[in-house]
Amino acid sequence: MKPRRKTVLKSTIIMGVGTLLSRILGMFRDAATAAMLGMSAGGIMDSFVLAFRLPDITRRMFGEGSLSVSFIPQFARLWNEDRKKAWQLVSFALVGIFLLLLGIVVIGEALCTWAIFAFPPESKVNIAARLTAVMLPYLILICMAAIAAAALQTLGKFFVPSLIPTILNIVWLFGILILAPRITDDPLERCYLLAGCIVFAGFIQLGIQIPLLRKAGFRCRNHWRSVHKEAGEVVRSFFPTMLGLTATQLNILVASGIAWAFSGPVGEAIWWLGRQANYPLQPGSASSIYFSERLYEFPQGLLGLAIATAIYPLLSRHAARKDYAAIADDLGFGLRVIFALAVPSGIGLMFFSDNLAHLLYQRGAFTPSDMYRTGDMIFWFSFGVSGFCSIPLLVRAFYAIGDIRTPVLIGGFCSLLNLVLGFSLIWVMSEQGLAFAAAFAATMQALLLLIVFSFKHRLLDFRRLGITIARSLFASCLMGLVIKMVMESIPGASSLSDILRITAAGGAGSLVFVVVFFILGGRELESIFSRRAEAERPARKKRKKRRRY
Repeated sequence: MKPRRKTVLKSTIIMGVGTLLSRILGMFRDAATAAMLGMSAGGIMDSFVLAFRLPDITRRMFGEGSLSVSFIPQFARLWNEDRKKAWQLVSFALVGIFLLLLGIVVIGEALCTWAIFAFPPESKVNIAARLTAVMLPYLILICMAAIAAAALQTLGKFFVPSLIPTILNIVWLFGILILAPRITDDPLERCYLLAGCIVFAGFIQLGIQIPLLRKAGFRCRNHWRSVHKEAGEVVRSFFPTMLGLTATQLNILVASGIAWAFSGPVGEAIWWLGRQANYPLQPGSASSIYFSERLYEFPQGLLGLAIATAIYPLLSRHAARKDYAAIADDLGFGLRVIFALAVPSGIGLMFFSDNLAHLLYQRGAFTPSDMYRTGDMIFWFSFGVSGFCSIPLLVRAFYAIGDIRTPVLIGGFCSLLNLVLGFSLIWVMSEQGLAFAAAFAATMQALLLLIVFSFKHRLLDFRRLGITIARSLFASCLMGLVIKMVMESIPGASSLSDILRITAAGGAGSLVFVVVFFILGGRELESIFSRRAEAERPARKKRKKRRRY
């Protein structure tokens, strides 16, 4: 195996382990939240979800997306040329993002204050405004932490940045399991406590990275004129990359907003539409999106984001050397690994949707009705797992070679498609229409990115990728049949039955998938767990010389 590919796999494993820990703790966090508040709670949980969306999507934009993608290539180039200038760029990014977001937070606090006085205290608008006002400062902290993480990742230090999301989950769990029960029984007051815990977690997420940066040589300096060119490139590419990378997150934000705005008592007219239509969604629709999102995000973070984060600095270095063959090689490898695992992950979620919802959430204030609603949402979201997982890497591939415009256009088109579909389907499929719209939009975005990259830049081995997808799909279908047979043989509706179904059926299905995939000639799984991956070598030798741009 090539040395750089070993580096990619090592970094992917580190990021994957950190992400896995974060996702597991996140599931415990959401299970505890579900038990405390349920999905309705008088609309309080919906308002909390909507208030948390703003700092959460900003974290994804900066921590998992546009700022890191804009910043890493410039920092990597300066690091190889002049390390003093590289640290000056870090200083510029930290101070610049602080000032930008400080202005946004001030404006947001002003709007929240207006909403608090304009709407009755018991209204969901008032509650959402108060919770948003508490959580807004988290924007500044998490985005500065993202800058620090991007710098550390460029230097090959992946472990601590991979643990950043874990800190939020630990503090959240402390607040919901220990702090809130000892202070109050009121659901709204508990939400305020959780909002305060989120802000406190932001201080920790930023603080633990500063010593590592200083150890690597960072000192905050204001001599930015020497890096004005690189700083300008970061600023100019930030907003286009933001639109391209965060289209999926924006789609979920739009879905949550529609769910919040169009949910109300069944049969009651929507007051802000002139009472010409009744509410198509029940209270708790925004919460059902939030709780189901955790399940489809599990493979997305473990596969898509981990591989994209590990490979992107490598793709940037290849692009800087104009080594297009290396870009094609490593990007194709990453996509084949993603599709080899994302396809069975999506099908597995389809079969285990109700069992996972029951096992994770149905306790305390979370009712059986809430469980079935969440299970249905997981089922529909599962159709988009392959799209959700592949988008982060595909978009970063465009940016690595300097094509910022294409992902923005594709992401904007798919966001519009999601909005139209979501608003149309809620009147037919209720809240499940929002999940289907988001999954369909993500799949379309991934397909368009893949096709455009393949034909516009002519770097990908489209045939090999298609064969991998076909192998994975066929093996996943057989896996699904085995899962269904094993699940039907296990009776009962308890948590123990859920555990037995998930472990027994999941284990048997996974074994069938691996065996069939290997028999069909798939070696992507071997390249993850084996140091040698001998099967990759003949294919690389036979590969024809690729055309450049």
